[in-house]
Amino acid sequence: MKLALRPLLYGLGLASALTLGCSHIPVTMHTETHIQHADGTVEHKSSEWHGTLDQLPAQLSKAGAELGEVTAKMAKELTDVPPPGHVELKDLSPSFAKYQGKKGSDFLITAKDEDGKPITFQYVRLGQPSYDDFFKTAQEIYALIYQTTQVVGQMKQIASKLLDTKVEANANLKASVDKAIAGNADMAMIADLKEMEEMGATLAVLVPEIANKIGKLVQTGEALVAGAAASLTNPKVVAHLDLVKQGLTDSVKVIKESGSLMVDFGKTLSGFKA
Repeated sequence: MKLALRPLLYGLGLASALTLGCSHIPVTMHTETHIQHADGTVEHKSSEWHGTLDQLPAQLSKAGAELGEVTAKMAKELTDVPPPGHVELKDLSPSFAKYQGKKGSDFLITAKDEDGKPITFQYVRLGQPSYDDFFKTAQEIYALIYQTTQVVGQMKQIASKLLDTKVEANANLKASVDKAIAGNADMAMIADLKEMEEMGATLAVLVPEIANKIGKLVQTGEALVAGAAASLTNPKVVAHLDLVKQGLTDSVKVIKESGSLMVDFGKTLSGFKA
């Protein structure tokens, strides 16, 4: 399996380009997958996507939907394995536990894809730690990106309402939030904004930490795909080896595409670090 993500910055350094705002940064994603099936045949798929960085959340949603479909299929067809797991907000950071299940803060409980279908952040468990951990990690990263997207979006939306002017993509979000809190008397909206700001402070540390691990996680996923035939010994799992490989491939795709969003979110949230 080979995945490649190529941000095209037209001669600009990444840090410089990000100051232009997400809608101005062109991105091309070229994805190739090579899966060797149990009968020795090799399946090759490739796709090309062109867009801008602000469109990546929607593109990632498509990758997440694909992973969700294959995960549901694995959960249905695999027997003699532990029950599937489910990523919750508190799994992303201990500081998020107080927001667990709270509407307007825990965006995972109401998550939907672009078609309006619920996103469950479910992962399969095969009873083999290396595979189980990887499937869980892929869903945790997808959940992290979803939560971060919503938190950043809410901060921009609430700050825009309080300031009575749109907070642009290239604006200093922390400065906008501070200005909105200092200059208004709408205590309910300010309370909501402060809650988002608090989560933003956690995400400002967490997102870059995870971003630094993306490359290694992709390599781990590739190794799991390559070694699946030899490593997975449960006959009831081996019977669905192609399906498991597809699940791993989709997991790597979600992790890889999440990495690009983390670069932008890391910059947007940098001012919220304690």
